[in-house]
Amino acid sequence: MKKIKNLIRFIMISIIVLVAVIYISRILFKLIWAFDILDSKSYRIMYEYWERGGVFNTFRDCSLGFGLLILPIVWLCLSYKLYKFGLFKLITLPVSKLYRRLTRPKNMEVEHVSIKNLGGRDKSIEEIIKEKIEKQEEKQHLGNNVVDIRKQVAAKIEENEKE
Repeated sequence: MKKIKNLIRFIMISIIVLVAVIYISRILFKLIWAFDILDSKSYRIMYEYWERGGVFNTFRDCSLGFGLLILPIVWLCLSYKLYKFGLFKLITLPVSKLYRRLTRPKNMEVEHVSIKNLGGRDKSIEEIIKEKIEKQEEKQHLGNNVVDIRKQVAAKIEENEKE
């Protein structure tokens, strides 16, 4: 049930974003290329030009083609981002930022908070001391091993010299 609800929510957000993207892109395409993306006459003109052997080799023609190809990708990416961020949150974002700016003093604004070791517990002084003692014992133990190995090597060398 939750998956169906999320799917319906994504579809509704996608429809809203589609309307916005088509409106904005229609204005941009008309201004830049004099091409109406909702008018079939524009597509017919482009198709007839292609069928008569026309070549799209100028930057203006290629950018129009790229714009038409990238339009669905932009629509889907914006739909997904808005789905993850939340439509209500996006609509109320300017009001919440303004409210935060008006109500909080400047010295209380915190841009980024980094909390280390979440979920851990504080160690007592005895535990800290015990850990440090264990580390020191390990270092001494390693030092003793080195001394023992050196003594063994020296003893072997002396045995070999005697023989």
